[in-house]
Amino acid sequence: MSTLLNLVQTLRACPTNEASVSREMFLECWDELQREDITPLAKPTMPIMAALLLNDERFRGLLPEEEILQLLAIVQLAQERYEQQTNPPNKFGKLLAGCITKDEI
Repeated sequence: MSTLLNLVQTLRACPTNEASVSREMFLECWDELQREDITPLAKPTMPIMAALLLNDERFRGLLPEEEILQLLAIVQLAQERYEQQTNPPNKFGKLLAGCITKDEI
């Protein structure tokens, strides 16, 4: 029985168990970002400027190519980590751990 208990504890300790971001959080933040103030006289906010640098060749000229590549690499890393947290690799392990109750152990 202790082997099964150890297995359940290991499965529950899966590092994806406590994700710091979620798809719901992404959608909530996206809604907030869409409401950013972009009045003509206002200085662009950092999220807006980052989006313009990533999305439009005309704005990429504000940074040297090396800095653009660094920004792209950081965004790619963030996308990979987001994917890992929102689509954890051990879904089966968590499901299995959730199905096993303490009474069964």
